[in-house]
Amino acid sequence: MAQELTAPPLATEAPPSAAHRADMRLDGSNSSVRALFQSKLFWIIFSLKLVMSAFLGSHYMRDLFVPFLNYFVESHFANPWTHFAQLGRINSFPYPPVMLYVLAIPRALFGWMLPHGTDTVTWAHLLVMRLPLLACDVGIAALLAAWFPGRHNRILAYYWCSPLSIYVLYWHGQLDVIPTALFVTALHLIRKERMNAAMVVLGLSLAAKTHLFVALPFLFIYLLQEVGLTRTVRAGLIAALTYAVMVVPYLLSPAFVQAVFGTQEQGRLIALRVELGPQMWFLVAPGAILLLWFRFLAYRHRNWDLLMLYLAIVFSVFVLLAPPAPGYVLWSLPFLLHFLCRARSRDAVSLMTFAVAYLAFFWPDKGSALFDAWRTTVPLFAAHATPYAYLTGFSPSLAVMSESVSFTILQASLAGVILQMYLMGVRRNDAHNAPTNPIMIGIAGDSGSGKSSFARLITNLIGEDRVTIVAGDDYHRWPRGHHMWQTFTHLDMRANDLHRQHRDAVLFSTGQPVLKSEYDHRSGTPTAERLTDARDVIVFQGLHTLSIEALRKMCDLTIFLDPDESLRRTWKIARDEGERGHTAEKVQKSLTDRQRDRERFVLPQMQDADIIIRWRTSPRHSAPSAIPPEPNTLEIVASNSFNFEEIASHIRLIGSIQVEHEYREGRSQILRLKGTISQPQVVATARGVACDHFRLPSEPRFHGGLEGCLQLVFAVCLSEKLFWRQSLRNAFH
Repeated sequence: MAQELTAPPLATEAPPSAAHRADMRLDGSNSSVRALFQSKLFWIIFSLKLVMSAFLGSHYMRDLFVPFLNYFVESHFANPWTHFAQLGRINSFPYPPVMLYVLAIPRALFGWMLPHGTDTVTWAHLLVMRLPLLACDVGIAALLAAWFPGRHNRILAYYWCSPLSIYVLYWHGQLDVIPTALFVTALHLIRKERMNAAMVVLGLSLAAKTHLFVALPFLFIYLLQEVGLTRTVRAGLIAALTYAVMVVPYLLSPAFVQAVFGTQEQGRLIALRVELGPQMWFLVAPGAILLLWFRFLAYRHRNWDLLMLYLAIVFSVFVLLAPPAPGYVLWSLPFLLHFLCRARSRDAVSLMTFAVAYLAFFWPDKGSALFDAWRTTVPLFAAHATPYAYLTGFSPSLAVMSESVSFTILQASLAGVILQMYLMGVRRNDAHNAPTNPIMIGIAGDSGSGKSSFARLITNLIGEDRVTIVAGDDYHRWPRGHHMWQTFTHLDMRANDLHRQHRDAVLFSTGQPVLKSEYDHRSGTPTAERLTDARDVIVFQGLHTLSIEALRKMCDLTIFLDPDESLRRTWKIARDEGERGHTAEKVQKSLTDRQRDRERFVLPQMQDADIIIRWRTSPRHSAPSAIPPEPNTLEIVASNSFNFEEIASHIRLIGSIQVEHEYREGRSQILRLKGTISQPQVVATARGVACDHFRLPSEPRFHGGLEGCLQLVFAVCLSEKLFWRQSLRNAFH
């Protein structure tokens, strides 16, 4: 285009940048956290938990955990596992050292206020022991509020006021909230892209309780997709080093190894098993978790919500298939809340049912802490037998039956929660519903219009390992020099086996490899047939890519290249002379001979393209020249459904580039770009433009200049087109 481009006189205000949008989300998160802490209900429950912390403690808290912690602090941090093993109390603390370190902080700070003695347990000991649990409990609630602005009421109702967490932490006295809080913090740091800090915290969580190792395969598969192999390996090494620093010093202690890795607590994961033969068992819980991991691995893309849902399901399956223990429910509770904050209000019924079933099982249980938890502060209450004992005295068979019924309801309700998460959470997730077949892109244009160059831009952007390029020249019917070329030009549809191309496209679209040859431009003959793999993205580029309607409709995005004719002719002459050994005179004659077929078979495809790309040059290059000119203007015509306004507003912020965006009569729009833009500027602009429905690699290779702008527009258009298509598919299901 010859005329000078200028920005519109009344430039629209630029949309929020990625950083600004992050600030807006941060403001929303902060306001949600503030709303949580400003709630009167929060502080009422906080006060209740604080009082319960001092008055209640089960046998585990009173006879195992507090004495263990007392010895550790009063002995000036000697190895407590060895000491308690010598006393025959090996099961006193079956947890790695970070759990102990966290509990020891307030115990050491307030130790001067507490009566001394390993087995001395008072209300003050119980309160000090509970302070880290209360801090972790508050921390999880705050993180959930930060993740879900506007959902603080649900977090109050279903997490902070949950009878599950209140009973487990403040009545019974289990410690599982500590590793859970550390793990949730690590996930929060990953979400904030603070990877090194996240991996340190992850290592600490693993060194607090070993059950979190079951989450690592899911987490690292997600990281591999998000940040690439190198950063994932580095992250894993940081987590492993942190874990080693915490745990390795104790590995030389046989008592520690026996207490932490060799007790019944660690054997719960493999307790449920099916005997298949002599000394041969199928371990049900590990098998189920492995199947979930394979399913998670099978997704082409895994988003954050899908990761959270699978972690909720994995921890819930662990609880479902392991012998019941009071504290295990805390592992999945934050992730269940993640699901409930995304779901409808009525979807909380299943979790509430499970909470009631949980209390109905553990309170009347033969090992119930319903009365025993009062032993330290109100011994009179603790004198009562358990509800199970009372029921046994009335009818032993009824006691056994009631326990079995309550256990069945407990497990069935938990299974119902898992099923609901899968049906309403995982199966409705965008990543789950994303097409598992390759993305199909169709590029058409005349010879020398830049189809191969544009395909290379796509390959550089997405990654060579994810893109399969299928050239239209591979479907020429005859080799160079064949007498039929005297009758037909290459632009004639009849000179190309387009229906074979369509059949290959059908196979590619289902992810199958295709046995096909490629056209060798040096020799002018097809190569031997070989299998071509269907990668994540299939790019068909050729003279007639959009000619066959069935193939065109298979494409997720269709593109037609229509540069200035003088520019196209110059490009073609330069290419055919340099790469294909033709003379300029022969190429000029070919262009003349093909003009009629160009108008009959190639140009009509333009009307069926989602995007038309036009490179323009200055008027002084209006005729073909020996030296290919550099196009100085990029013009993109597309449906007005694409959000070019956002792209234009972001690029307009680059002072060295001129932008013009206008809507045409009918249903199209045009975006014109002229000027220079550096590669870092393209990358920075890409970060600010929404591209949510097509995942670029962790480090996409954007070019500088107008080519980089073209890559950016392509990524946005493909993302939006995939979103439209997915929405239509969902509407029909």
